[in-house]
Amino acid sequence: MATLGPEERTSLTGLRVLGQTLSMVAFTLVETVALGLWLTLVRDAPLLSVASALGIGALGVGLVFEHVLTDATVNGLSLAVVPDRQVLGISLSETLLWVVWLGLAAQLGGVGGILGAGVVLAVLLVPQHTVEDNVLRDRPPFSSVLDPMTIGFSLVEAVGATLWLLFVFEGWLFKDVLVALGLGGVGADAVGLAVLAVFLSVEHDIGVALAKQG
Repeated sequence: MATLGPEERTSLTGLRVLGQTLSMVAFTLVETVALGLWLTLVRDAPLLSVASALGIGALGVGLVFEHVLTDATVNGLSLAVVPDRQVLGISLSETLLWVVWLGLAAQLGGVGGILGAGVVLAVLLVPQHTVEDNVLRDRPPFSSVLDPMTIGFSLVEAVGATLWLLFVFEGWLFKDVLVALGLGGVGADAVGLAVLAVFLSVEHDIGVALAKQG
């Protein structure tokens, strides 16, 4: 078998980095769109309604797709067409986590409620991300449930989600800032979703790097 020269190895490494970057962009967009669609459908709908069911269903499907892409980014492409039970399980648990978070924020109400729900989300994301990391590393899902290494990017995601919800429901807080940035004509919902996408991108970058440590 021919040995690759320095230039070929550099080129191959560059392609791998590019592929990983594009994959992370893809699943960040998938999760962002899924969360945005879910909130749009459920924000003014009763819990037991067709709109809520569609919203939760869209979020669940989006998270399954996101986790499949995450696994492909970390472990390479698989010939499996149907996501395995572990991927479905962590997708379902994360869907329920987001639903609980939004319900808690609505129940508490106002800025304080959103901030309080954000704290709860940060705490709940640690075991969620720990189990997901176990699955990505091909370990038993519950071999550990509180890995300190997941605290940092769990906090990043919780902060992004909290800012997103503040933009959506308490957009007046950011009115002067948006005007100063020349974004006064842009809807707070759109800005909030963009902020969420940025934080999710950072969170995914850290999470993938951790999972690839083996």
